This record gives sequence, C-alpha cells and structure tokens, in this order.
Amino acid sequence: KQWYQRRVRGAFLAAILGFASSTLIKVNVWTEGYYHYSGTKNNINITLFGSINDVSFRLGNDFPKYSMRTVEYESEIDLGRVHCIELETDGEDWWWPRTISITLDSGKPINFYNTFSQKLSTNDKDSSPLIWMCNQGEATCTVEADTDTRAYANSNGLVLMATIYGKSGATLTGIFDNHGKNDFKKGNVDTFEFTQMKKVGAIRCIALRVLVGEDAWMFNTMTVTCGNKKKTFTNDDNVWLSNDPDDSGVEFLKLC
Repeated sequence: KQWYQRRVRGAFLAAILGFASSTLIKVNVWTEGYYHYSGTKNNINITLFGSINDVSFRLGNDFPKYSMRTVEYESEIDLGRVHCIELETDGEDWWWPRTISITLDSGKPINFYNTFSQKLSTNDKDSSPLIWMCNQGEATCTVEADTDTRAYANSNGLVLMATIYGKSGATLTGIFDNHGKNDFKKGNVDTFEFTQMKKVGAIRCIALRVLVGEDAWMFNTMTVTCGNKKKTFTNDDNVWLSNDPDDSGVEFLKLC
C-alpha cells in the first residue's frame, strides 16, 4: 500500500542519513457529529508532508461521531515544517473528519481544516478513499458571532463555515464550533479561532455557507479579526441561515 511504502522509504532514508534523534508526533483528530454515521471504524492512515521529509503511519480505527481522539507516533525522520496531510482508508465505512491538529515534539499545534467538507470512504458517491488538507498560511483569524435575541434565533444543529475576503486574497475557515460547548445560544457572543490562515490584508467581506443543518440561526453581527485587521458585519436584512428547503433561511450569505 502507498502509505506503507512511504513509511518504509522514510525509515530507510533515516537509517542511511544517520538521524539519531526521534520526533514525537501528536495528532488530535476531531470528527464531525451531525450525522449518526459521521464516525468510522475503518482503518485510517495518515501521511504528513514536511519541508524536508514525509512520514506515513496508521492513525487508528476508532473515530466516533463528534469526538476528539489523540494519537501519538514516534518517527526517526526529520520532517521540517509540516504543510499538508493526506488521509486514506481502504474501508467502506463513511467518515467525516473535521479538523486534524499536528504537534511535533513541544512545538505549536498546526491545524488542518477540512475546508471542502470532504468525506472518506471507498464506496460512496459523496466521498473519496483519499483526501488532502493543507494549511493556508501563518495568520490567525477569529470570528465573533452575536446571536439575536428573538424567538428561535438560537440553533443546535447548524454546521457552518466561512470564507474571509480581504484586499490581498481570501482564506477559508474550519467549522464554527467550540468542542464541548453549546454555541449559537440566543443572546450569546461566540468566538471561533482559526490558525494557519492566509494573510488577506484589510478585511472586505465574509461569505457564510451552511453545510448541513435545518435548525435555522439568526445573528446580529459578526466581527472578523485577522492579525491587526478587523471588520464588523451586520445582518441588516435579518437573514436566517439554514439548509431546510421548507424554511425561510438561506444556505449562503455574503456580507461586505
């Protein structure tokens, strides 16, 4: 298999170059939880692509829906800066990974977001046996969402992501969710932080997209901060976000 061949090549390279020190790789895996079948019992393999070398290993086979699992792996290879990862399966059990966080030794976590909502499986028209995730840059962006106070403005079942547009380009967030917290409660302000984002310069627009979720959500304002750039967007038209075809909400909303 491809992942095993990479692992063997990496070990062989480490041996001939005489690398004496090892690298402890810590992988935190967040699985989406909207669908009851979002989790998987398939064998999942991961490849880390670094600026110097890459390494592949078995990530595991127990990733329940809406869970966070931690896997540690010791490598003899100097990876350098990890910029992309690849997830691979040989099973049919559908899996929706949300975020993968990689930490090398005592370094800072490097977060990889499933920005295109890809699913992993060998036997589904809406999935693939192999998916890539890459970091977009070195910027950190936060989004502060102020939920309206009117009746039913809160939401318990909305899976939401965004694209932030700036003078220098655009960058994609991960899913708006603070793990273990009930976000989007009526009258609350929730803060979502995303790292390894592209520097976009002066912020111009934000585009919100509902991946799944029929429990409509109404917000008042959304404040986006990337580095020292900040902009607040107001939901002046009182638009509801939802992907329920029988609801009055919309799946996509762009504010500038």
